[in-house]
Parts: sequence; structure tokens; C-alpha cells
Amino acid sequence: MRIWVSGAKGKLGSEVCRQLVADGHVVVEADVVGTGAVDLRDRGAVARSLEGVDAVVHCAGIASPENIEPVRLLEANAITTFNALEEAWEQGIRTAVLASSGSIYGTAWSPEEIGVPDVPIDEETALRYVDPYALTKDILERMGQMYARRGMQVTALRFHWILAPDEVRRYIAEAAPEDNRRNLWGYVDLAEAARACVLSLNPRLAAERYEALVIAAEDTGMHQPTAELVARYSPDTVVHGDLSGTTSLFDSSRAAEVIGWTHHSRWRD
Repeated sequence: MRIWVSGAKGKLGSEVCRQLVADGHVVVEADVVGTGAVDLRDRGAVARSLEGVDAVVHCAGIASPENIEPVRLLEANAITTFNALEEAWEQGIRTAVLASSGSIYGTAWSPEEIGVPDVPIDEETALRYVDPYALTKDILERMGQMYARRGMQVTALRFHWILAPDEVRRYIAEAAPEDNRRNLWGYVDLAEAARACVLSLNPRLAAERYEALVIAAEDTGMHQPTAELVARYSPDTVVHGDLSGTTSLFDSSRAAEVIGWTHHSRWRD
């Protein structure tokens, strides 16, 4: 297949490209930097870059909203998504994978900490966000739903914090537990996140034209037992199910059903 990857020079996009090439696909890179740069806010440029493509993996966007004006977030995370989907539709491309975010639930970037009523978090967890970054991801997903209603196969992947193994150790395991209570000490390994993109190109449950999937590790990035962390740092949170050991507070079981994806933690090796 000939796969268009936006944000191809970024952290996630570059790993997606590497895995696609390793699987024998031809990759068309679309990024604002590098040879043949593509401004994804320019519909004409996007259209030209999509010529002859079979599927779209849209990884471009701002990964963290810190010190960025809300209107810039909208341009980078929403308008670029519209251009990618609209131009893909116009050219007869019927498969798209979108990089959404676990931040859509609103806990990560809320101006004031809003807490988590229930765990584990899954696709049915209510969206309670009050911040512009989460809004842009909700818009991204709603656009995906619209194109799915037209007939496109769209998979939106709600990636939790994408980290390499050494970053999990540095940013979570070796940090004070309270520093990451908003993120529920969760993460997803970079290579595993990219693999979810690749698998989404051929979903197992293709009868469902649209899916939003939680993509997170099976464990936390902590050494302390999860139940102890919740009891101390989020005592009002209602726990459903088993939190034995370092079990994640994010449930990615739907991803296993739809795209055959399960996470394999590497940072503890």
C-alpha cells in the first residue's frame, strides 16, 4: 500500500513511517519540515501530496499545549485534520487513521484539576474537558465520525502520553507520584503507539466504520502498586475491577478487539 503520513518528521510520525516501510509499504511523508515540505493548512498542498495514495495516517498536530495560544491549537490540530480528511475523500481514499489523545478526557490540561470520578478509563468514559487542547481532539474525532458516515473507514486512536522506555523511567518512575496524578501515571510506549497506527489500517471489525480507541500501556509507569497510588492521590475515585500490582488505570481492551493491539511494556526491562 501507498500510505500518506502527516507529521512524518515528528516523534510518532517518524516511528510510524519506519514501521510501515519495514512492513513493505510505500510511505508518502507530509510535514512542514524536510524535503518537499507540506503546509497542512493549505488544502491545495495537501491535495497534491495525497495523489496516488491508498490510506492516510494523520499524526500531525501539537502534542502539548503549553505556552501556545488556543487559536494556534485549533489551526494545528483541527484545521489540518479537516484538510487531510476532505482532500482524502475527494481523491477516493477511504481509510484514515487519526492521532487523537487521552487528553480528550480533560484531566491533563484543565486550568484547575478536575479529578477522575471512575477508573479504569475507557471509550465510554464521559468527556469532561474544559481546556482548548482537549476540545481540538474532540473536534478531530467528530470530523472522523462525519467522514465515516459518508463511507470512510476511520479509526481515532486516543494515545496516552507517548514515551520511549527511558522517558517513562525519567518522567514517571523517577518523579514524585503527585507530579503525574493528573495523568494517572499512565503512558504508551512509542513503538507500541506506532504499531497501533499500522494495525488500524486493517481493522478486524471493519463493519464499524468509525472507532475511537484508548491506546495505553497495560501498566503504569510507577513501581508502587496502583491501588496504593489511587488511595493516596485520588481517594474520591471509584474503582471498578482489579487493580492488582501496577495495573494501568486505562482500559485498552477494545483496541485488542478492533485492531488486534495489545501493549507490551518495555521500560521495566
